[in-house]
Amino acid sequence: THAVSPRTVRQVNTSIGRIPEIPGNSLKTLNQRFLVGKVAVVALIFALAVAGVFYGVLVLRSSTTTTTVETTTTTTTATTTTTTTTSTTSTTTDTTTSTTSTTTTTTRTTTTTSVTTATSTTSTSTTSTTSTSTTSTTSTSTTSTTTQTTITFAPVGIYALNIPTCATWNDTGLTMAGSSNGTLGSDLGSLSAPVSIFVDNNNNLFVADRDNARVLKFVPNATIGIIVAGNGTIGNGSNQLSSPKGVAIDQYGDIIVADSSNYRIQKFVNGSTIGITLAENSTINPLGQMRDLHIDVNNNIYVTDSDNNQVGKFIPFSSIGVVVAGGGPAGPGLNQLSSPFGNFIDPNGTLYIADQLNFRVMKYDPGSLNGTIVAGNGTTGSTAYLLAQPIAVIVDNNGYIYVADYSNGRIMKWTTNYAAGGVCIIGCTGTTGVAATQLRGPRDLKFDRYGNIYITDQANHRIQKFMIQIPPLGCSSG
Repeated sequence: THAVSPRTVRQVNTSIGRIPEIPGNSLKTLNQRFLVGKVAVVALIFALAVAGVFYGVLVLRSSTTTTTVETTTTTTTATTTTTTTTSTTSTTTDTTTSTTSTTTTTTRTTTTTSVTTATSTTSTSTTSTTSTSTTSTTSTSTTSTTTQTTITFAPVGIYALNIPTCATWNDTGLTMAGSSNGTLGSDLGSLSAPVSIFVDNNNNLFVADRDNARVLKFVPNATIGIIVAGNGTIGNGSNQLSSPKGVAIDQYGDIIVADSSNYRIQKFVNGSTIGITLAENSTINPLGQMRDLHIDVNNNIYVTDSDNNQVGKFIPFSSIGVVVAGGGPAGPGLNQLSSPFGNFIDPNGTLYIADQLNFRVMKYDPGSLNGTIVAGNGTTGSTAYLLAQPIAVIVDNNGYIYVADYSNGRIMKWTTNYAAGGVCIIGCTGTTGVAATQLRGPRDLKFDRYGNIYITDQANHRIQKFMIQIPPLGCSSG
């Protein structure tokens, strides 16, 4: 064995190359870089896992929508969804999402539930991270009830529904508003040339007080009225009237007024003294001097327009009227009128018109423009067959016709036997005057719910009530 000298060793090291020593600082730096890279990889894996869980929570959320047409039933649904998302380190990520939708439909309540299930899977050959998330979703539908009230219109103070055929009326009137001695005034206990009246089912009396430009309401047994439309000064403001000549109460309790000299129909909502214009004179809707106004059981408004010799009908929510009788020049034909005043609609839709200057009352079947004479004969006079300025008309449950015969100062009654002529029932003294048994210019008449007759005694500036009388043994109601 030969010993190797140190010199030889040095030569060998020089020839084969010596692995250099790594300085301490450089090694530390390398370790730090490796650690940072490792942390970055782990953070990336964690971020992918969290994103997968969040996405799964979003798509796995249950949604319930309830749509209610009339009534919604309270429904509380608690849904617990567990989502498992597996994420692994990989250069390739495959994600699969499946969706299931279920829809249930009923007639009045529709419930639609959509459930979406998502599965996210990432595969690799190295590190795997699994994240499980449980999400609890509670869906509550709040009880919501929609109540729709259907109003069945009932007659309001316009029809006497149970008057016996043999009924009569006391010939002495009771003063319900205004002065019993025939004097006019402007205080709340007085009237000045009252025109139209209305009596509701609670026996409240409404008076179109023409020359005081207002409508007054008198509750039962009251002698002092309450202003419910107009403010007592003539004008065309929303709280004013000018020569009101027609008043009626609709089925909602609102006051409808024929504001004659303003050529408009005003509505005063129950409790308000500010009017709303429902219709007014215009080129496409001529509206002249209105003499009367009536509302039928369907809330249609019928207005007598003496300037245009016609009666117009205004359906709810329409400001354009339709001519249902007359129109055109005045004349005596069965399709003509001459300065008509009062009108009345029975529950069947039959229209009656006081055809003033033709001295007759006309009856129109629904939809017909040709009328039939049912009172008077076209000639003025004071006999049982004649009328002098018929100015208002009402009809009872028997089909009997009651007419305010203005110039004769009386109330006439015609049965269904027109040829037999009429019978005087009130103001039959043969003279006009201020006595309780007399009338002077009866301008309007209405029944109350009991069959008593209220009369506008215009020239006496008062409203008179005549009590119904039925024989002690009664009689057929016809």
